[in-house]
Amino acid sequence: MTSPTQKICGSSISHDNDGPCSSSDQQRSCLSINYLPDSILRCIGDYLPKSSRAIMASALSRSACFDSDTLDFSDIGRDLAPKLTDSDISSILESIDAVNTLKVLKLIGCTNITGAGLDPLRGSIVLEQIDLSTSDNATIANGEDLFSPNFPWCFALAENAVIPILYSIIAEKDRALNHVQLPLVWRKKKSKQLVEFLESYNLVKSSRLCLCVQCDDNVVESSLWMNQTKDSSDWGLQQHTCYECTGHICQECEVGFCQDCKKQFCESCCTTKICDMCYSAVCSACEDLEVCEVCDTCFCQDCMPVRLCDCCNRNRCMDCMPHWDCSRCWKSNCDDCADEHNVQWCEV
Repeated sequence: MTSPTQKICGSSISHDNDGPCSSSDQQRSCLSINYLPDSILRCIGDYLPKSSRAIMASALSRSACFDSDTLDFSDIGRDLAPKLTDSDISSILESIDAVNTLKVLKLIGCTNITGAGLDPLRGSIVLEQIDLSTSDNATIANGEDLFSPNFPWCFALAENAVIPILYSIIAEKDRALNHVQLPLVWRKKKSKQLVEFLESYNLVKSSRLCLCVQCDDNVVESSLWMNQTKDSSDWGLQQHTCYECTGHICQECEVGFCQDCKKQFCESCCTTKICDMCYSAVCSACEDLEVCEVCDTCFCQDCMPVRLCDCCNRNRCMDCMPHWDCSRCWKSNCDDCADEHNVQWCEV
């Protein structure tokens, strides 16, 4: 006769009236994710975004869950990132040994943190990039709205908490920090504390020899790695540095900041084009410029756009070929198609 308690090899699952793992000894021997080997945890992590792997590493206190040097919280979506607290961020950074392993940190979406949770990064010599633009809400405020009591609605990142940590990083002799993306709120306010940090950052960056990542020849010479031009909308933005690879770009190779995302890229990471009318730069990640197939002129959406004729499906600008829209069906007709289809015009 079989015993009422049947043990399955490796799991000690009980089938008596007390349910599985009723005794303390059996509870300790039950299957648990904490008992899985590192190789299995890495396989599980392969199905998760990098930021989710880091959260998993924090929850299990197992650094094996996270095997990357990049942590971008925009990967986990807009629902979870705003719920993370400074305690959560600190636990995550400690669990992955961020001070010794993390090269890229992007806090996009973490609107509920003050920055105190970044303390585990203090004195890091491996961190190459940190993006502090936690919220996109700042991009829709201008002028007096920026300093109103109700703004920023979801912005909590404090200079007093973050800037001392940045100072500790740039003070290291063997520092690797190449790029810092500052929040728009900080750049608009231009506090004394931030101005002094930018001066220190420019000083330590200028003390090193930097070669252009595109031409591999020219030395990037700049005393203002962080823009400090008075009354400039780009004040506080890092110059001559690709946001994606953090490589340096000389003045002969750089195209300019994308006017949408306020980031600069090298041609290898993200193509940036110039509007031939307003001369503003737009990266391909934000918006592809319209190109006229006749004159090859590029236009951004704010300028004269290239029109697509609904009849011949050709893209041409208004200078090369006028277009007309039907007042009833709103289909676009280029001048050639309008003549061919005998489009009628109201004389009144």
